[in-house]
Amino acid sequence: MGSLYKIYTVVSCKLSSALCILTVLAYVSVTEGSSDGRWFQDLCSYKWEAIDQDSQMKYTMKLCDNSPDTQCGEGSAVCAHSIASKMDTTVGELGLSTISPTVLDFNSTQKCEGGSGNMQTSISFLCGKTMGTPELVTVSECVHYFEWRTYVACKIDKFKPHKEVPCYAFDSDGKKHDLNPLIKITDGYLVDDSDDDIDFYINICRSLNRPQACPEDSAACLTTKGASYNMGIPSKQLELLSNDRLKLRYEDSHIIPEFCDGHKPAVTITFICPSGRQEGSVPKMTAKTNCRYEIEWVTEYACHRDYLESHSCKLTNEQHDISIDLTHLTLGHADDPYHTKSSEGRDGYIYYLNVCGEISAGICKDEKGFISACQVKENADMKKVAGRYKNQTLRYSDGDLTLTYPGGNRCTSGFQRMTIINFECNETAENDGKGFPVFTGETDCTYYFEWYTAYACVKEKEDLLCRVTSGKKRYDLSPLTRFPESETLQNWEAVDASAAGSDRKRIYLNMCHKVLQQGALTGCPDEAAVCAIGKDGKPKSLGSFLSAPQMDGNSIRLIYTEGDVCRKNIKTRTIISLKCKPGDLESAPVVRSVSSDECIYELEWHTAAACVLSKTEGEGCKVSDPQAGFSFDLTPLRKANKEQYSVTGEKYNYLINVCEVVTHEKCPSKSGACQLEKSAKSGWSLGEFNSKLSYYDGMIQLVYKNGSTYNNPQHTRRSTLVSFLCDRQAGMGKPEFQAEDEFTYNFRWYTSLACPERPGECLVTDPITLQQYDLSSLSKSGPNWEGMDLLNRRKYYINVCRPLRGVPGCDRAASVCEMTYETGTEKVSISNMGVAKKGPTILQTGHLLLEYTDGSVCESDGLKTTYTTRIRLVCAWGALSSGPRFLSNKNCTADFIWHTKAACAIESAKDSNQTCTITDPNTDFVFDLHPLATKTGYKAEGIGRTFLLNICGAAPDCGTEEGAEAAGCELDEGKPMGQVGVEKTLEFSTEGQLKLTYKGDMDESTGIRNAFTISFVCDADSAGSLKLVKAEMGTGAHHVFFEFATPLACAPATVDCQVIDSHGNEYDLSDLSQDNTPYKPIDTSDQAKSQKFFLSVCKPLPRVEGCPGGALGACAIINGRGLNLGYVQSSPQPASDGSVSIVYRGGDPCSTKGRHSTRIIFICDDSLGSPIFEHKIGCEYVFIWRTSEACPVQRVQGENCKVQDPRSSHVFDLSSLSGQDYEVKIDKYEYHFAVCGGLKTGVCKHKEAGGAVASCQVEGSSHRIAGLATQNLTYEDGLIMINYTQGEKCHKIYERSTAIIFTCDHSEAVGKPEYMKETPDCTYMFEWHTALACPPFKTITCTYSDGNGNFYDLSSLSRSSLAMSSSNWRVVAHSGSNATRSYYLNVCKSLVPQSGSWACPSSAAACLRTADDQYVSLGEAKTELQWDKTMLVLRYTDGQLCPNSVRKRTTIIRFKCDKTKEDSEPTLTAAQEDCSYTFWWPTAAACPLSASHHGDCRVTNPATGHVFDLNSLNQDGGYIVYDNEDPKKMIRLNMCSEMKNAGCTEGAAVCIKDNKSAVNGGMVSKKLSYLDQVVLLTYEGGDECAANRVLKHKSVVSFVCKDGVDAGKPVLVGTDKDTCVHYFSWHTSLVCEKQVRCSVWTGMDLIDLRPLIHTTGSYLATDEDVDKENSPDFYINICQPLNPIPGVLCPPGAAVCMDPDKGQPIDIGRITSQSTPEYNSNTGNVEMVFQSTTPCSQNTSLNYTSKVIFSCQSGTDLGTPQMIRQQQCLYVFEWATPVVCPEILTTSGCSLHVSQLQYTFNLTSLSGLVQVPASSYKINVCDSIPDSACNNSPGCQMDGPRRLFRHSKAMSLDYKRQDQTVIMTHEGGSVVLQVRHFPL
Repeated sequence: MGSLYKIYTVVSCKLSSALCILTVLAYVSVTEGSSDGRWFQDLCSYKWEAIDQDSQMKYTMKLCDNSPDTQCGEGSAVCAHSIASKMDTTVGELGLSTISPTVLDFNSTQKCEGGSGNMQTSISFLCGKTMGTPELVTVSECVHYFEWRTYVACKIDKFKPHKEVPCYAFDSDGKKHDLNPLIKITDGYLVDDSDDDIDFYINICRSLNRPQACPEDSAACLTTKGASYNMGIPSKQLELLSNDRLKLRYEDSHIIPEFCDGHKPAVTITFICPSGRQEGSVPKMTAKTNCRYEIEWVTEYACHRDYLESHSCKLTNEQHDISIDLTHLTLGHADDPYHTKSSEGRDGYIYYLNVCGEISAGICKDEKGFISACQVKENADMKKVAGRYKNQTLRYSDGDLTLTYPGGNRCTSGFQRMTIINFECNETAENDGKGFPVFTGETDCTYYFEWYTAYACVKEKEDLLCRVTSGKKRYDLSPLTRFPESETLQNWEAVDASAAGSDRKRIYLNMCHKVLQQGALTGCPDEAAVCAIGKDGKPKSLGSFLSAPQMDGNSIRLIYTEGDVCRKNIKTRTIISLKCKPGDLESAPVVRSVSSDECIYELEWHTAAACVLSKTEGEGCKVSDPQAGFSFDLTPLRKANKEQYSVTGEKYNYLINVCEVVTHEKCPSKSGACQLEKSAKSGWSLGEFNSKLSYYDGMIQLVYKNGSTYNNPQHTRRSTLVSFLCDRQAGMGKPEFQAEDEFTYNFRWYTSLACPERPGECLVTDPITLQQYDLSSLSKSGPNWEGMDLLNRRKYYINVCRPLRGVPGCDRAASVCEMTYETGTEKVSISNMGVAKKGPTILQTGHLLLEYTDGSVCESDGLKTTYTTRIRLVCAWGALSSGPRFLSNKNCTADFIWHTKAACAIESAKDSNQTCTITDPNTDFVFDLHPLATKTGYKAEGIGRTFLLNICGAAPDCGTEEGAEAAGCELDEGKPMGQVGVEKTLEFSTEGQLKLTYKGDMDESTGIRNAFTISFVCDADSAGSLKLVKAEMGTGAHHVFFEFATPLACAPATVDCQVIDSHGNEYDLSDLSQDNTPYKPIDTSDQAKSQKFFLSVCKPLPRVEGCPGGALGACAIINGRGLNLGYVQSSPQPASDGSVSIVYRGGDPCSTKGRHSTRIIFICDDSLGSPIFEHKIGCEYVFIWRTSEACPVQRVQGENCKVQDPRSSHVFDLSSLSGQDYEVKIDKYEYHFAVCGGLKTGVCKHKEAGGAVASCQVEGSSHRIAGLATQNLTYEDGLIMINYTQGEKCHKIYERSTAIIFTCDHSEAVGKPEYMKETPDCTYMFEWHTALACPPFKTITCTYSDGNGNFYDLSSLSRSSLAMSSSNWRVVAHSGSNATRSYYLNVCKSLVPQSGSWACPSSAAACLRTADDQYVSLGEAKTELQWDKTMLVLRYTDGQLCPNSVRKRTTIIRFKCDKTKEDSEPTLTAAQEDCSYTFWWPTAAACPLSASHHGDCRVTNPATGHVFDLNSLNQDGGYIVYDNEDPKKMIRLNMCSEMKNAGCTEGAAVCIKDNKSAVNGGMVSKKLSYLDQVVLLTYEGGDECAANRVLKHKSVVSFVCKDGVDAGKPVLVGTDKDTCVHYFSWHTSLVCEKQVRCSVWTGMDLIDLRPLIHTTGSYLATDEDVDKENSPDFYINICQPLNPIPGVLCPPGAAVCMDPDKGQPIDIGRITSQSTPEYNSNTGNVEMVFQSTTPCSQNTSLNYTSKVIFSCQSGTDLGTPQMIRQQQCLYVFEWATPVVCPEILTTSGCSLHVSQLQYTFNLTSLSGLVQVPASSYKINVCDSIPDSACNNSPGCQMDGPRRLFRHSKAMSLDYKRQDQTVIMTHEGGSVVLQVRHFPL
């Protein structure tokens, strides 16, 4: 039966102290005892709650009989719980309900205290879009009034969902968390996931409304490959996990997708309130195994509601961490109010509104006032107050901004009218950005408006609006955001090198956030996101963050608007273009342009934050994102010593470890996670541990698989997923167990170790000059910088302005870490030497200081402190490849000095010559844009216009301008207009801005010109593309801005050419860096005629004709086409075998879908050497370079104010600085010091006897001794240092000392000292730039290519101090008076300094020592090798002045190919006018190089015929090699044979194994190749390469000569992961040819034993007395092994062989590094020792040894060795020979007597007139030519002008023993005659 119920709707209003109650009586019909069919039926399934914070009362509601009970009992509909008294009171009973279409009343039998009636509840329902929540309005006369905005109250089912659950929760503090604003009526949220193959959509608390895209009842939906699946429906309401964390779970989907493998899908969404610990984000997938999806969403809506509301018109920064101000919309009393119209049926209404203020009087008026909304009925006298601002509420959350005006006039229902305005952002809104309100609807006297305005462009908290999505690509700019809670991070400062000095401003900005109020910025407007400070100190807002960043092509554009007014009605705005720069988070934004009225500022920011988010993986419990520049190390979470983490669950307990095993008696072995019964009787493995991490968008994941089997029919193995999430205040954190889905177990772990570092800016500005310095180019996202303390064998890893990148054992926050060496490996000694908490500071112009503090705990002077590192950076132009140099480490402070171009002030350069090239003034790198010129130019379209321009050339379709071809124009239907190009300017800023400006004719009416400005953007992958950026179109002229992407705009990377290996050896390749000349590698391949290579070391190639432009490290011209072989972008890498490699990557595309790259392997050698092309593998070109520059750096000491460079042997002499005092003033101190001596001025005179004072600190009248004199210098890799110690006491415990560091500076002849710093232990440090510290040593390239595929290399003839033969080439010439002149030569480099009276200039490559011991430079090595007809020619120029004092001496050396002359010497052939000297040198080194290939594991040196046999390296078990980068990877290989039983396929020679797999690294080959002292073996055809399936694994083994290591062993040098090529180096004596020094210096003469070398046979020595019955034969050769002896099988490589009558020949002596001649000054004999590797039969603990003693015996016979005695295992031979006799040459007329030979050469029989064949010369030896015109000359040119030789009396004779040649020389005259006589 139906019945009538009386409904009392009571609405209360407070006016002063009065209370008015309006009661409306209505009758409705309901059905008793049933809730079926009720309009609010959807709300009946849940218990609802509301809390009144003021009265501390909590309400729970039971709307229907089937609703959950309240705590007041079954019949209670509304239960009020007093939080204070804990009392429950029923304020509405279910059986006393009264229902109307919009109101639900509950009466009760509970009497009202202090009143006459009973307790009642009245709930007014309003139409809403979601299920909503009840809100308490007021309590009056014991009636509790609630308002409920919900879709069930709507008249139509427009908002009714398929399924929805309550979406709010109250926390323990009684505060409400409401997610209703997140509910979407249509569509859903796309979850951020690294899987590009699926899209995962969710809605919040409600089913998705995505027709035809997702199942209708799903709240979570997965779409893939065109199909969609229901992954969960909303069934459980929102749960509270903690005060800042909520959970929502979807499950119970009806159909299980096949890919779920029988698992029921389930989705858990965790909502987190953002705080200082976690920044906001989009919904993010954290786990998805077995169709169990874990999603995390950091959002403000998860915060309690009070956090997002205000009762004023502002939400202030302090309260809400956002900036909202709607007062700009407030109108005054005199202003017309905002108004909008609506139409409801026949009735029309006008609504008048104001914002946070009262509308104009007269529209709506009553005694209450505060009217902000007024409803007026058209054509009727009806005015109603629709809301008042007195109790207004401004609410903001995640982008929604609403303003609510309550308290209007009552409706017929009794409810007071209310107005709700929803503000939306529109930056271009009309009405000056204010916009207008628009009526959108009315529900039960609640009026809704929508208002688009620029003032609603709200800055969201932290990074909620700092993300960009473009299709599947996602970008996150939040790492650039600076937050107020940071103690160290400051605002970003922009680089501005283009502004004039007087106009220059300091521009500061923040990313997606207001600028921090710091320092000079405290006066910036509160909302400013970018602020400029002028020289007057006044701040100016350049814009606020009012709109989200957007994608703009390949870059991200962010616009800050609403800055200060720049001109009438116009406000300043700033446009920031962010471009991806992988790994770089430290670079500062750069000002690109400022409009003429300073209303628009354009900035460009190259940063890793603008790179697309990507998923990466890592090993060793570490993972990095090289694109974003992040690295993470979770090893601190790893627990050892049988410890693990314990987590308690509802049914089970869990043990878990990170990248390590769990140790528990009930847990299976290898478990990374373990499940235990509560009783701990049984345990199951939840997966085997591993250390492989994955990272994507702020989340790190660790997966354990292959655990114990589950009890399902499939016996599936258990697995575990651990998701590590950032919480900056959590410290290490702890694991949280999420849930178990049968055999999958998920853990979540909040830890600070998962937080990416906040980048620190590396820019500093001089506050006075406004010069800017930017060190961000030194920040490393890859390998760190390294510094070496060679004295104490300590190595330092260093990074700039950011933490170190992944050094095991070093603190994650450390920017410097110290290592020591134990048993050949490096070990962390101090994990943290300092943290980069602040940027650089300026000491003086060009001198910066980086100070890293708060390192590890350290004890100094008995006090505990922390380590500090100080790095002084000094401006050094062009120093691209330098690194930090260690100075000292004392008293917990380490000091370094760093000469680098990064420490130079940012400058701008301009191409004033209009050459279209410009030089970076810091690095000397030349940007050349000429290759961009095309025949037709480039087009760009936009704003309805078409523009045409060319780069560095004319645009033919643009016609002419002032008679010259125009470079650009606008095309109007094909016709040119507004031509530009009359004037061209190319500008470059050292911060990287490169722009070209074309200007046209001046417009006479306006005085301005058309202009095109092209900004060039670095893009290594672009072929050159033009893009229109903007156009400023004026009435008379226009200025158009373009952007051009090209690799030619890429600046060279800063690389460290110094590197330290794992043994502590330091290498420095920087001396190989050349500025103007590329290296041209030797190429002996079959393709040599069609290809040319050009290389550079550590810096880009200079401009090479035919090569692509840009910062290339290598280039090839192949078949006439230039090819980029890779960019300079990484530092050298050392290998454990002592070699060093440089790899240039990112070259031109390669046919195998990769890119060309270059690998240069440097090997230590005793000569400078040249690069040699070895082979090409896939897309990589490999070069070998044997050079002395690849030898380890040494630290040496010197005396007497001198010190010698161990590489060049140059002696640095600073004695010229001694003898005077130097003074440096700094603040209140004066420092006086001398160099290599004591002070002479009257300071520090109080020193007693015991040493001269060399350094003194003066402070007023106080004099303090800062060090005693010494003359000892220290030299280390280019730095010279002198230390004065033993000064006076300092701080009662230290002795003062002074350190002076001398550095090379060619611009300073003498230079002067500069104060650096005082260390904590009172060491005063000075730096002195001077040319005296510069090595004058000069070197040129010693190779030549004739262009026909033939290459020549003379580097083997170069002499070096590192070589065993360190003496220069010496040529002795005798003048006519028998006086001796010595010529000293080196090849392609300066002479090697010698001991004794040596006085040749250090830069000379040729030098003459006269008979009176004067040394004269005959030229320096400046000109490269040249080809002259049939031979190589080397010219040395700029020697000392000739006798005529007009020209300078020069030297010419002519090299003639002679394969029989392997060990020849130069010969003087001419000395014209003692000014020009010519030498002749027949040598095998001048023959074209060729490669040799053999089979059978043998190969021959084509130049010498020596056979290398490597078969002895083959062994059954092969060799084991470990990968230094991955210690778990083991490589097994064999030599020319299969690596058996290694787990790889049959025939594999290399097998690469790890814990999971075995990979064939290459099949067996026995083919060796030989090239320039390197033997090569290549194994090809291995398994398929995973990185590029077109390729297969390949191994390349390079064998290098190394004495004393016998067989040696292979070492892995590196692996190219892109091509799967593995490089091995094998140092072994088996590839040494035993070329040893075969001469000795006696102090007066050079004794050369090379005439005794037997090149074809051997010397036989016998002695009957050794064993009369069994006399052996002895075969001997010197300086090289024995040649094959027919019938005698001497062991290969032996130099002394004993052949007994019985048995096999025995090796009793070999050529070793000790087998060099030694001079015995006591006997005058020369001795050589040959050591064998054969054990002696008489004493097996010893090896055989032979000694040969050479004694003088004059005569022509060279003699033979004789066996003279045997002493156990030592055999002694004597060799009497004229070769070791002092050489005395006596000339008598035409005869020459040689004392060594006891022989006289008489040339008189050659007298007579002789015609020289094929010439017009005639000569007469020992006489003159009978022709008057020849003037009695011995030689004369008979045709043409007479060219004469001097009279025969000016003749000299010489003898060349090596060539057995007599040389007659006639010096002087116009030419030189030289006659050679070859005696029989």
